[in-house]
Amino acid sequence: MINAKTKRVAIIAAVLLVTMIALVVFGVRTIIAASKNLSEQIAAIEVDQSQQAAFARLQKLVIETEVEREELRSYYLSSQSDSIDFLNYIEQLAIDRGVELETLNPTEVERLDGQTYLSVGYKISGRLTQVEEFIQLLETIPYVSQIVSVNLGRQSSVLWSADVMIDVAVLTYE
Repeated sequence: MINAKTKRVAIIAAVLLVTMIALVVFGVRTIIAASKNLSEQIAAIEVDQSQQAAFARLQKLVIETEVEREELRSYYLSSQSDSIDFLNYIEQLAIDRGVELETLNPTEVERLDGQTYLSVGYKISGRLTQVEEFIQLLETIPYVSQIVSVNLGRQSSVLWSADVMIDVAVLTYE
């Protein structure tokens, strides 16, 4: 038979065992919950660091490509003064090439692709080679442009004229 002292020790031991098991289970659950929370925080930190790294790369790219972007921007007309500068540039080219140039109806036009263009007509006259070279020059001007139409005709034995329509892209931001 078990005496009372042994019973009491066994009960105390059982209570302590159950208490210890409960404390261990509680501690394990707390550790698991804390580790999940820590994992989420680590993931959030990794996302933040990757976003900061991407931002730093983008910022570096913006700084490094500033010259190229300025050059590209110069190929577009972006304001009324740019349009005037462009028209003056073409007129100066005509003077340099020795052709007579008359600028006709410069107007802004929006095409189906949503791009806005400055549509300009020119009446060019001079010797055949001068007129042809000037038209070729218009094809390669340092602007985003396209020649829409060319009508070349003879006015006399040495004098030729051409009606040229050119569209020059106007820079727009969306």
